[in-house]
Amino acid sequence: MATGRELFNAFLNDEPLSRPVFVPMIRGLLSRVENMPMEQLMNDPTLWANALVKTHKLFRFDGVVVGLDFTLMAEACGCGISWKDDRPVAAHPEKVLFEKPEETGRMKHALEAASRVFEVSRNEQACIAAMTGPLTLADMLFGRGHGVEHLGEVKQLMVPVAEAFCKTGPDVLIFMEGRSLASEKISLAHKKIYNTLRNITGYYDVKAGLYVQKYDPSQVDRFSSLKMDLYVLGPSSDGSLPEVSRIWDLGVGALGVGLGLPLDDLETAARLVREGRELYETTGGRGIFFTSLGPTTRNVKMETLHKIVQEFFH
Repeated sequence: MATGRELFNAFLNDEPLSRPVFVPMIRGLLSRVENMPMEQLMNDPTLWANALVKTHKLFRFDGVVVGLDFTLMAEACGCGISWKDDRPVAAHPEKVLFEKPEETGRMKHALEAASRVFEVSRNEQACIAAMTGPLTLADMLFGRGHGVEHLGEVKQLMVPVAEAFCKTGPDVLIFMEGRSLASEKISLAHKKIYNTLRNITGYYDVKAGLYVQKYDPSQVDRFSSLKMDLYVLGPSSDGSLPEVSRIWDLGVGALGVGLGLPLDDLETAARLVREGRELYETTGGRGIFFTSLGPTTRNVKMETLHKIVQEFFH
């Protein structure tokens, strides 16, 4: 049986896959598995890395994702962090922006955890890193609606962190965006900064991905103008699930798309897997992998998640 590593390599090389790959974005589930608060896990790179490896082996996922937290980059740039219900909340920065975000706060731990996890996982699993995208980070640092005026400053902060993540050896570096990009018309400024980020990942032979949430489901095709290698859509602005055909259209001209599954809803997940596989089979097994519909929380139903993995991916 092919490993997740072998299957995801085929996806990245636009080759046929014997079955679709499942690489969910696991976040809060780690604290359930380890019975430990996320705050404690994310402030210790050894605990964080061990929790990621243990959780992915437990559920037999095809790949591991590291860095799934919108506040990591904001904290590294000077935003204060408070914890509520085991989730970090970022405040506006009180001081000047930090000059070396890759060496600051939990971001430093995330990079170390990524290096450790990818080292032990890359022979068997796909390896993906994720960091906040430039539009979302700009709004977190300079106020909602004002970020686009500061993309030059944001680029200076993002470049060293993107390079540091690429040096940990992922297959893909995904940039995570929310309403800050999802609600805006894609402009030349957006294309320029994403072109810079693509050039960085390309230098390290890492694919560049875009994750977007809180978007208009009828307008997802406009993200293709950013010319990323792959796309992943999270929950839309109205909470509805993306139409499989629209997601597929978004991936035309790219390596493909990650189709998100609601991990607490076995019936809907089964329907999306069926629809995704129908598209997948019409293309000779190319262009789709499955993931979670957004980063998972600690409240995910573990029994349902086990069933999804066992019934559809092994």
